[in-house]
Amino acid sequence: MRHRFMTGCFLCVLAAWSGVGALAAEAEKSAAPPVKREIIPGSELMTPQEREGYRQRMRSAKTPQEQDKVRAEHTGQMRERARLRGLRLPEPTSGSAK
Repeated sequence: MRHRFMTGCFLCVLAAWSGVGALAAEAEKSAAPPVKREIIPGSELMTPQEREGYRQRMRSAKTPQEQDKVRAEHTGQMRERARLRGLRLPEPTSGSAK
C-alpha cells in the first residue's frame, strides 16, 4: 500500500516537473528579443510624451548614423533647455548609448 502511494506521489511530481519544463520552453520561444536600452540624455528635463517621441525617432532611424544624428540633435536641445534653467547636463560616459 505504501509503495503504491509513493509511486503515485513520484508520478505526480514527475508530471508537474515536466509540465514546468514545457512551460519554460514555450515562454522562451515566445519571448521577444531583448530590447537595446539607453539612458536618454536630459530625460529628467523631458515629459513622458517627449521621451516616447525620442524613442520613436530612434526606432525609426534606419542606420546607426541616423541614430547618432537623432541623438546629437536631441542632446543639443537638452543642453539648451538645461542652460535656460540654470542647469548643466552631465557628460555622457563611453558606451552609454548602447
